[in-house]
Amino acid sequence: MSKNDLFSVVRLLPDDDAWPSKLGQSNTKFLDLIGNSKSLNQPSVALFCSSSCSGSAILRSMKWAGELAAGKQAVISGFHSAIEKSFLEVLLTGVCPIIVCPPRSLARYRIPTEYLSEIESGRLSIVSTQPESIRTNSAASSLSRNRMVADLATEIVVAHAAEGSKTEKFALKLIAQGKSVSCLDPKCKTLLLAGAKLMPPT
Repeated sequence: MSKNDLFSVVRLLPDDDAWPSKLGQSNTKFLDLIGNSKSLNQPSVALFCSSSCSGSAILRSMKWAGELAAGKQAVISGFHSAIEKSFLEVLLTGVCPIIVCPPRSLARYRIPTEYLSEIESGRLSIVSTQPESIRTNSAASSLSRNRMVADLATEIVVAHAAEGSKTEKFALKLIAQGKSVSCLDPKCKTLLLAGAKLMPPT
């Protein structure tokens, strides 16, 4: 495979060998991919975090990011909120597989410079299920992206969910659907009361 092919968008369909088995029960019709498809079928942990985050949650998140960065488990997220972006910066210093999921189509997607060497090494993948018409972020495309992230993950972790936030509402729906959700921040009272697990201090 040439370097140009490596950075090209590949469309995966449900009958393709590379199609993630974890999407068997979802309504996802296709996945557009840049990078290595192998990480899509590996055990992965999904990260979600509100834009607003407490200092203690930030410290716990960054420490956990360092632990994940040194491991072999894939980490999947939109890496959109400020904390998620900081989390990604830590992950990029390590060796773990990374799956980035932008809430827009990969058509005309400009790959960030810091991703290039990681894609080339097979460590980082970019995945989207958005049609070509969705070329900017929106509330609807972000929600659709978050559903895909949750479907692809084998673990779901909320670093922090502000009270009444979209992150909290989304996590509550996941819990109601029977998915296992963990929280890094003990202040996520609503999620913990709904059945989320509190991750032990690291």
